[in-house]
Amino acid sequence: MVMDILLERQAVPTRGALRVQVNQTVQINISAEEAQRRVSVFVLRKIGNLMHGEMPTLVIGERTCWRVPVHLTFPTHGDAGQVGSVDVDVKSGELQIPPDVIAKLEANAQAVAQRTP
Repeated sequence: MVMDILLERQAVPTRGALRVQVNQTVQINISAEEAQRRVSVFVLRKIGNLMHGEMPTLVIGERTCWRVPVHLTFPTHGDAGQVGSVDVDVKSGELQIPPDVIAKLEANAQAVAQRTP
């Protein structure tokens, strides 16, 4: 499987050479597909059936997680776009849910829905 890896909070110069060296061992107990399913079930139960998780990106930082994009989809128009994301811990499978995540996903979904023909 080929996927993107995002390195969080790295100092990057505005110009010139950038050297990136990563040497980190991470125990992945939750697959990307399982993280995607967990987020899809979460948004289905807490928000509604028009949102789902897409294929995540592995995020390496203080806490390594799968960052799962949440998309809004209409039966008549298909995928309308990303409305946010939810992080899933790669070791425990725990969803990292800030207190305002549901409100943000709902607000972003409304904005995307208004732009959808």
